[in-house]
Amino acid sequence: MFTNKNGCTIYEKTVQNRAPTYIRHVTGAVYVETTSAQENSSDRTPDNEIFISIPADSVTYVPKTDDRIVCGIVDDEQPPPTATTIMSVQDFRYGSPFIQHIEVKAK
Repeated sequence: MFTNKNGCTIYEKTVQNRAPTYIRHVTGAVYVETTSAQENSSDRTPDNEIFISIPADSVTYVPKTDDRIVCGIVDDEQPPPTATTIMSVQDFRYGSPFIQHIEVKAK
């Protein structure tokens, strides 16, 4: 599977003592595609989204919605301000081993 980044850092959101805390996970090589769109009308907001395809070989943790993600390997234990929130996760780890992957969309 084609990859263009050496990995990404996922911050798993958990709750301890009614406060959100994060557990850091690092993946292997991934494919990242950033999209940005802007409408001229005043009633629409810009749609900036990140699409990440994680090959099955690179999966160390299956992300879930509301987790935070950073493209690239980050050593911080807490998500940096540049982290985006995962909006959807689709698991495609079936079929041919050459195309098994997980798709993540984040904003």
